[in-house]
Amino acid sequence: MSAPRQPPLPTRAQLVHNIELLQQQLAKLDAGGGGRRSKKTAASPSKTGPLPPSLAACPKRHIAIKFAYDGWAHSGLAWQPPSGNTPFTTVEAEILDALVQNRLIEPLGENVYDGFGCGFERCGRTDAGVSSSAQVINLWVRSDLEDPMGIGLKYDFKGKGKQLDGGEEEGEKAVKKEGEVVDEESDRGRQAESGDGDLKAVRSRSTSPVRRKRPSPVEIPYVTILNKSLPPTIRILAWSPVSPTFSSRYSCIWRHYKYFFSTSPSAPFLRNTFDFGSSYFDSGKQAEWQRRLSRTDFQELELDVSLMQDAVKRLVGEHDFRNLCKIDPPKQLTSHVRTVISASIDPVEGEGDDLFVLNLRGSAFLYNQVRHILAVLFLVGARLETPDIIDRLLWTSDRTENTKAMQQATVIGDEELEHRELMDRKPGYGMADDLPLVLWQCGFNSTELDWRIDNAPTMSDPEPSSALAATIGEGEDDKLLGLHTTQRLATHPVDSFRRQFLEMNETWQDHRLKSIIVKHHLASMASHAPPHPSPDSPPRTPTKSTTRGNLSRRSARLFFTPHGSGRYTKTINYIPLLKRSRNDLPEDLNARWAKGRGQGRMEKRAARQEEADAERAVKLAIKAEAKRVALELEAEELERRKEQKGEDLEEVEADRAVGTSRGVARKVE
Repeated sequence: MSAPRQPPLPTRAQLVHNIELLQQQLAKLDAGGGGRRSKKTAASPSKTGPLPPSLAACPKRHIAIKFAYDGWAHSGLAWQPPSGNTPFTTVEAEILDALVQNRLIEPLGENVYDGFGCGFERCGRTDAGVSSSAQVINLWVRSDLEDPMGIGLKYDFKGKGKQLDGGEEEGEKAVKKEGEVVDEESDRGRQAESGDGDLKAVRSRSTSPVRRKRPSPVEIPYVTILNKSLPPTIRILAWSPVSPTFSSRYSCIWRHYKYFFSTSPSAPFLRNTFDFGSSYFDSGKQAEWQRRLSRTDFQELELDVSLMQDAVKRLVGEHDFRNLCKIDPPKQLTSHVRTVISASIDPVEGEGDDLFVLNLRGSAFLYNQVRHILAVLFLVGARLETPDIIDRLLWTSDRTENTKAMQQATVIGDEELEHRELMDRKPGYGMADDLPLVLWQCGFNSTELDWRIDNAPTMSDPEPSSALAATIGEGEDDKLLGLHTTQRLATHPVDSFRRQFLEMNETWQDHRLKSIIVKHHLASMASHAPPHPSPDSPPRTPTKSTTRGNLSRRSARLFFTPHGSGRYTKTINYIPLLKRSRNDLPEDLNARWAKGRGQGRMEKRAARQEEADAERAVKLAIKAEAKRVALELEAEELERRKEQKGEDLEEVEADRAVGTSRGVARKVE
């Protein structure tokens, strides 16, 4: 089967025109202009080199950042080396660049493959074209607080911030002389930036005093300053303090993907009047062109949602999804068993009767798993496959007990299951389009995160020391790099929210209005829908004018295979999935890659296998602890609901008793 339709390449004239537009924009930026929204300019060398000692000596804190991004505007989420052949920047490259420019982390340097030198982790990787509304990363960043991690650090205001990297025992603060204090946090922060998540003190032999930037009672406004340095296609939504052991990847207990699709090409135009104003007599009524459009047969592109809903519920549970993903040999996976917590196809409220969304929630997903699932669901909705194709694709040699139990309940007789063909090799089929796919939410335990939209202090923040509180409103004004001052004020959450909401609303309104205009373009074209003969009318006799040159002859039966986003492929025949040629076994693909293109990487991996196993054991322990806490919180919530339900029943019974007594009293009267 052919791949989904790709957008056409721009012509030479279009490329020249785009270059001219870019040159004009650059000229405006050089002249100090910038249009309606200020654009990100090239960073000065002073903001791309190593942090100055006064900032490098500042304490570091471990935070999580939640952000949204438009997948179509970037070449994927994950950072790529500058030599990578990508048409657009990646999301992480933009965020890391903003962090460096705002002096929150050290330049990437040689640490690009080791957490970028700041313990960087992401919750889930999305491919090029895929968006996210709540992606989460965690990393160590510079802080302006005196003791951001709450480990007892003190700043000597009398000594004007002079500090030493000493070798005393952990937690010990030895005063050398006035103005010089042992600061273990500077070393601890460096260790954290190198990728280690713990807070074990690193012994340093350096004894030269380092002047540290004066702490502030208010934290750096991470959301505001990062959004100023990021394009509108990436928006920081919130940040949260987290523990040193928090991992956005392994502490995540579920990930929720959404995939939006329309069930009919013509339905959005049949339910709207598209009136031309009150001067038209037929305003508010269905036009003749809409009646002609309703008789147009779009065949398989008219999806049957009930069939898709029957198929999608078969995905719930623990299954081997090797046939519903793309095998990724570099990862050398030996198991493709994953757990889908919930799966449903639901209408999108307020967006028309034809628009539906796949809600898919699971603990983790394989490479391109969601888009492969949608591709098969589209075949079911197009009536090219039956809903039980999901059962057949999950019936592998690694099938789980959950798979067996679910299929025994739907298949008549165990004998049929015993003789069912094992689908250990994936049949050939293409993926669904990437545009409608969004990572909607990432689930974490409520005890791990405290999301904030800016730098307003909260009740959970440590109180500033008496020495810091005494200096508020006095002292020198440290305007380092023009970024922050010691007298920074906290931004009110309402102001921060309103500003951020209006900025993102501007982008949404822009896309929304463009969508309405394009919809009217299509409605204008649909007004030329040809008339269709009624089913009772006799077939027309071909004439010389209708057959000359075969210009009016209907083509042979075509099959339309939907791919999402309104894209499809046409074929003159359709080969069922189970009859198509199969790919190689996953273990064969892994072995071939390891002996070929991946040989060098496998050798490096083997050299540090022991270290990698130790790191993985730590991460898996974090994951297990997150699941344990999640189960405890779920049990507490269920118990709370039971108690609440019991109290509600008692109130109902009491109200009923009061009502009965009043009724009896009235009868007596």
